[in-house]
Amino acid sequence: MASEKKDLGPPVSSLLAHSPIVLKPDNTVADAIRVMAEHNIGAVVIVDDKFRPIGIFTERDLLIKVCAKGLDPKSVKLEEVMTKDPVTISEDTPALQALEIMMNFGFRHLPVVDENGILVGVVSIRDLSKPMVEVDVSELHSAG
Repeated sequence: MASEKKDLGPPVSSLLAHSPIVLKPDNTVADAIRVMAEHNIGAVVIVDDKFRPIGIFTERDLLIKVCAKGLDPKSVKLEEVMTKDPVTISEDTPALQALEIMMNFGFRHLPVVDENGILVGVVSIRDLSKPMVEVDVSELHSAG
């Protein structure tokens, strides 16, 4: 009896609406706040000179690592408070698999990279909850 292949949804590359918003490690938290507010996003990816993700800075990082500690956003560099070496997914990762990774790790954003590790976008929990992902969520537990 052949096993039935589970539909894990479209590849995350089909959900990427725009180019990724990035900053460098020596940018300040204030820079990140401004960029995140301008683009109405909850995270910014920190990249190296080859556009590879080396960190991610999220609203949660702002709250826990900066505000709660009374740090000055204008003087704190992102490299001091970013989450280093973020988990990334490839462009062809199915949407439901990306959602499972987010749920397992408690993430709301995942950097998407190409075969060379170059950042091509960021997928958010909001992106994955859009109607274009028409897959039965019950498949999550049997995915993998």
